[in-house]
Amino acid sequence: MIELLRFLSLGNKLLILKILNASLLGFLFGFLFQYSFTIIETEKLFVFAYEENRIPDSLKYTQTNDSNYLKGYVIIDNVKVFVDIAFTDKQKQDGLSIKNSMNENQGMLFFLGEPTKASFWMKNMHFPIDIIWLDENFSIVHIEKELKPCKIAFYCPSYTPIKESLYVLETIAGFANNHHLKLGDRMDFQLID
Repeated sequence: MIELLRFLSLGNKLLILKILNASLLGFLFGFLFQYSFTIIETEKLFVFAYEENRIPDSLKYTQTNDSNYLKGYVIIDNVKVFVDIAFTDKQKQDGLSIKNSMNENQGMLFFLGEPTKASFWMKNMHFPIDIIWLDENFSIVHIEKELKPCKIAFYCPSYTPIKESLYVLETIAGFANNHHLKLGDRMDFQLID
């Protein structure tokens, strides 16, 4: 390349230097842009991975039996609600009917396995509750408030969400009103080991 430069005129040499300089700057700019783009994309991926609910991955390979409930908590409106997680078919069927009462910071979270319009009823319940259906991002898609236990065994209405949900949270009656919950509100979840 140096031998070639000896035979070129001064104007051509300056033109080649400008091109090389521009190419070098272009390379550096491209490298830095690509690097910063990679960082931005990595941050987005990290935020996305962090914001994605972690329950399906956590529960996918979980082994439990009907008498042992997984534990966790949800946070909404700066309130931490400790939940038993209804994971097995029997646990989902029994729901909160296994409890005689509950405090405001307690609940049950049902993991449905895949998004669905799961219906719930108040059969065998001992106290009124709120039922909150959540999508895969833990955003509220439906709320039923102040549901009372069924008094007549052969007539017990069921409650079905308007949209599919992946989780259902049952809390003490009045929780949704006390914390001004509305459609689209988002909860955070943490599984307790």
